[in-house]
Amino acid sequence: MVVKKMDTLMTRFYKHYPHLKHNKAVDSFISKQENRTLIEQFLLEPNAEKEYELNEAFKSHYFDIRFTAYVSSSLYFHSVNFDKKHRTYSERHPLTLDKKTDQGDGQAFIDLVPDQSDSLSPFMNYSTLAECLEDDDLLTGYRTLTERQQRILDLAYVQEWSDTEIARSMGVSQQAISKSHKKALNALRILLQKKE
Repeated sequence: MVVKKMDTLMTRFYKHYPHLKHNKAVDSFISKQENRTLIEQFLLEPNAEKEYELNEAFKSHYFDIRFTAYVSSSLYFHSVNFDKKHRTYSERHPLTLDKKTDQGDGQAFIDLVPDQSDSLSPFMNYSTLAECLEDDDLLTGYRTLTERQQRILDLAYVQEWSDTEIARSMGVSQQAISKSHKKALNALRILLQKKE
């Protein structure tokens, strides 16, 4: 029923204004309910006031279409120009680590980047904490710890694992590892304090 009413409305409208047929702006104008109501009122009682209201509504609709098209094309061209400027700048000022520094020593920027291998753990070549300890009292204290406590300290300080990682590898909770870790460190501290 609504489709038939719309077809009748459009037929009557285009009969009045045949030159507007197949105009996309007019078609989109007619597709809105509030505009169809204005058209229907005008077609039922054509007078200057209703024609003026219809024309003003269409002007507003057409302005919205043109403004949207303007903003859309403006954004497109601004993005194209931005891309051109960015590319030009990138070509003129390449980011390269091979470029020589301004210090005059012939050194390149790549030479200033720190070597990651320099920051590796000082215990990299060891598998247990006992191999690293040079203090005899500390080594003796380490050997008095349970195997589990020794393993936790080995993983924490030689392998640099977190308590969570140690817990995951041993199949226990992180809290249990944290408690054993603290207990082992406390035992070593007490032993060293007695030796002093």
